Amino acid sequence: MKTKNILLTFDYELFLGSRSGSVLNSLIEPTNLLLKIISNLDIKCIFFIDCAYLLKLDENKKNNDLIKNDYQLIINQLKELHLNGHYIYPHIHPHWLHAIYNDKLNEWDLTNTNNYSFDSLKQTQKEKIFSTSLNLLNEIFNGDDNYKIEGYRAGGWCIQPFNNFFPFFKKYGIYADFSVLPGSIADTDVWKFDFSNVSINSKPYYFFDNECEINNNGKFIEFPISSLKIKNNRLIDRVLNYFLWRTNIGKSFGDGVGVKVKNYRVTKPEEYVNQMCSLENLTSSKLFLYKNFIKENNYMHFISHPKMISNHNLYNFKKFLKYAVMNFQINFDWKKYKF
Repeated sequence: MKTKNILLTFDYELFLGSRSGSVLNSLIEPTNLLLKIISNLDIKCIFFIDCAYLLKLDENKKNNDLIKNDYQLIINQLKELHLNGHYIYPHIHPHWLHAIYNDKLNEWDLTNTNNYSFDSLKQTQKEKIFSTSLNLLNEIFNGDDNYKIEGYRAGGWCIQPFNNFFPFFKKYGIYADFSVLPGSIADTDVWKFDFSNVSINSKPYYFFDNECEINNNGKFIEFPISSLKIKNNRLIDRVLNYFLWRTNIGKSFGDGVGVKVKNYRVTKPEEYVNQMCSLENLTSSKLFLYKNFIKENNYMHFISHPKMISNHNLYNFKKFLKYAVMNFQINFDWKKYKF
């Protein structure tokens, strides 16, 4: 059987807008459902933990029992994930610095997005939030020699300019990044990145030094996120989405509100769009596209969010995994790629 590389990565985070949503519905329960699906398979996922949120909980847990309970629920699940062989790496959304707690809902308001990107922070802020984030993760797994922080994903994919991260990657031994969306560009009040010079590579990774652009002599490794070319506004997708919207099966587990983008550029719709490979995008109408992608490519990188996943997504994810493992020899562990 031909060997294929499937990389399953998850941004373990709450919603980043006016309502963060609850820890149980947006993190704990969907992640547990996911673990049930992959428990019988030799799968190593990567969970990128929103450390700025963890820091906020850690700072306030002493004075609030609800926050303390949320923090402990997350810590327990992270330890379970690590015990099951999954990777736990940092992911930082800096605008948690301005989050306001709603004690009636036990949720957070993150409408202040002035510091959404890492680049917007002052140098002293960058140093503090990065070092305290990694220190907190190391503290959680204190004494575990098998725990190492070797990878990173930037909040909102905002890994540029990379000179913001270079000294921290070097200092803390991080050599792998998972933030790049090849060919994508965003210039809004929240997301800012330009990966237009990054093309799909025949290998499941590439080396880089500056701005995450390909450099065969680079010191770091990039694992680009995969995209599917999908015909825009397909009738089958519109009909299915309407049905899923009207039924609970298509409702995501999370109960929060996402970040609002103020100056998003609306352009003329193209015939085809590039859509990230993710569990929340995996519907019955797109399942065959996902199967064809892994059939035609040796590398497939999913970026998913537990908060966005629905029962319908999980049902199709099970079908996709069944197809993949029955037809190919699958490597789910990024550490087993040959560098």
